Amino acid sequence: MSCKRSLPRLFLVLVAVGLAAAVSRDPTDASEMNVIDPTISAHRGLAIGGYDPVAYFTDYAAVRGDETYAVEFDGIRFLFKNADNRYQFLQDPNRYMPQFGGHSTFALSKGKLYGADPTVFDIIDGRLYLSRNERVQELWHRNPDGYIRQAEKNWSELNGG
Repeated sequence: MSCKRSLPRLFLVLVAVGLAAAVSRDPTDASEMNVIDPTISAHRGLAIGGYDPVAYFTDYAAVRGDETYAVEFDGIRFLFKNADNRYQFLQDPNRYMPQFGGHSTFALSKGKLYGADPTVFDIIDGRLYLSRNERVQELWHRNPDGYIRQAEKNWSELNGG
């Protein structure tokens, strides 16, 4: 048996195993590279990874904030794209906070407490919900009301009440 012939076969086996692992991976897995975990608490000292919480509502976009318009609220530093967004936030901070501390709503509905990608979001009934990644967001879109109800129950249990 030649070593040259078995190497391509071994390579194909390794590729197949790798593909199977990638396909079967849990989309809420905590090893996602682009995920900021946890989202609302400090990540490099910034809430929501430095994204402007007001812009989700006014621009319906994840917009990076600017240090020039930073505010500390409840010990967490928030950045805003402009003075107007900072002002709006200071008028009613809770209106702009991501739900469930910024954790992935779908994961929380499944009893998992994972952070989220601040660029993957939904506004439902005037509230900001973040998703772990786009694949999780697709799953979440199948039944957002049901997932929100379950996440609320799980969040209440996690917070002692």
